[in-house]
Amino acid sequence: MAQKNITRDIVSLPRALSKLGYCSRSQGVELIRKGIVCVNGRIERDIRCRVSLISDRLSVDSTVIGGKKELLYLCLNKPRGVVTTRSDERGVPTVYDLLGKQPAWVFPIGRLDKQSSGLLLFTNDTRFGDALTDPAAHHQKTYCVKVDSAIPDADLKKLSRGIVLNDGYSTLPANTKRDTNDRTGRSFIITLTEGKNRQIRRMCEALGYMVVELRRRSIGRLLLGDLEPGKWRLLTRREKDLALENEEL
Repeated sequence: MAQKNITRDIVSLPRALSKLGYCSRSQGVELIRKGIVCVNGRIERDIRCRVSLISDRLSVDSTVIGGKKELLYLCLNKPRGVVTTRSDERGVPTVYDLLGKQPAWVFPIGRLDKQSSGLLLFTNDTRFGDALTDPAAHHQKTYCVKVDSAIPDADLKKLSRGIVLNDGYSTLPANTKRDTNDRTGRSFIITLTEGKNRQIRRMCEALGYMVVELRRRSIGRLLLGDLEPGKWRLLTRREKDLALENEEL
């Protein structure tokens, strides 16, 4: 088992830049070719170079993003209209604008699209990030959803059983229940154990609904709580463990 973990820590340099949340692999290739990526203090221009996510010290244009460091675990209440990326060429606000300067580079664990809000975790611990995003672990994520018209119980049951998306993929069963606080009948709460791109929006579209509000309220047993939109805080050790624990459904 230890050997398996070591193998997962050794990746190509473009892949390392991607896994650490700095940029995409293709963007990483361009940065390496520009000569602004350093490994252990030396410029590295070989895109085939393999590095350790744990022990090698990586930097881009003097910004340190990898290597031995204090491990950080943060949670952010992401507002709508903010993108989960390092920078945006159109000038759209990013999650890093909200986090401000941190003692070390942190990357998002998963993503929320621009129009979605709620709980988003960040870390510089690649093993913790891998554990939470491992598809085989089926970690639960719970969302509050509001669609553009009243949704009947029959369609909520369809979401619970799983939906065939427009690309032919069949989603896993998902715990779904009506939000009784919404008298319009347009809101529900859904818990997923997988994380396909724009999955909830695509599930609703397959049934003829448009999502108008989407907020992630928990990851595992870690709740967003009363953290205000746009604000972040450090996770406690207990909260980090809660994120990896699933509720009984």
